Amino acid sequence: MKLIFGLTLMLIGVVASKKKDLEDKIFRNYEKSQRPVLNDDNVIYVDVSLEIKNILEFEIAKGLMTSNLILGLSWYDANLNWEEEKENVSYIKTQLEKVWYPNVQICNSATGKFTFDGDTGVTLTSNGNTSLYIDRIFNTYCDINVEKYPFDEHNCEISVCFRHQVNTEETLNNFVYNVTYNPASTQWQYSFKDKDITKDGIITAGVIVHSKRNISSATITTIIPPIMLTLLIISVFLLPAESGEKVSVAITVFLANIVYLSETEKKLGNNSREPSIYLIYLLILTLVSGLSSVGSVIVCKLYVHQTGANTNSENVNESNGTKNKIGIIGNTDEPNIESKDKLPSKKRRITYIQLDKIFLAATVLFLVLYIVIALSSSV
Repeated sequence: MKLIFGLTLMLIGVVASKKKDLEDKIFRNYEKSQRPVLNDDNVIYVDVSLEIKNILEFEIAKGLMTSNLILGLSWYDANLNWEEEKENVSYIKTQLEKVWYPNVQICNSATGKFTFDGDTGVTLTSNGNTSLYIDRIFNTYCDINVEKYPFDEHNCEISVCFRHQVNTEETLNNFVYNVTYNPASTQWQYSFKDKDITKDGIITAGVIVHSKRNISSATITTIIPPIMLTLLIISVFLLPAESGEKVSVAITVFLANIVYLSETEKKLGNNSREPSIYLIYLLILTLVSGLSSVGSVIVCKLYVHQTGANTNSENVNESNGTKNKIGIIGNTDEPNIESKDKLPSKKRRITYIQLDKIFLAATVLFLVLYIVIALSSSV
């Protein structure tokens, strides 16, 4: 057993020594600053692969998707090849800092261009095929559309591009992608498809990640607040002015609308290409709630004016009746003189109860009209 183990170690040492000698040999006259072609007019064809290992985060407020990607590059290096039968070595591994490599980037990265680490491993085969794989976390920009929030859908591109070239020296030969991301549970449902390859100008290829929000308990908690705020605004007009709490309730609801509108705006951000129907409705609710506060003040003022006038009228009638009775008792021989109220009678154009009903009808009509228009335009 010990003999077998010792022979295995010896064999590994011999193979490693052969690969080291071969590496020193092929890199002896190698210039990494020169393009690895036999003729300067030749174009280097690069195979690009992209593996989506994980989607760590998707923020619609910032318009960014954070994902763990493996970017693979493969090309032919005419200056790095050897006879496999003679050297008895099919491949060797070396560092990226020793070889020429194409300048390929994730072109829609939010952090800009990334630098290649010199210690990154590169695999060389005997036929000159060179390949490397870069495993990193990238932040990429997304096309945000919160028009149908909380039933929104978005598109995020992960684009791979070559550097700008006046004369084509490097080009894309083939692009493939693989998705190994399989989340157990998430608020987003992802689907993937190829992006059209562009070879005019800057050469680009990539993957389009379609993000669709899953319907869950979080969706219900998003829908309930505007419904309750709507009912509270309507209840302000149903609350009688006699309660003495009409104005305070209206102002409280108005402040609640402002707070919820502000928090929702922070959550959705301002990166959407279409305005959010949900956010517009909250804005309308806030406006209507503010108008209901002003309307409540007007109704309460009218209530005090009208009830005060009725009270004064009743007091005057009682006072005149008392005086007439005293006059009749004091002088029974004098003829009865009828006392008539000659107070001016003012026609009331509208009562506070009628004004409350008008405000209520206008609010309900306005909100229903917006909901119908918004639903019809989003279908």
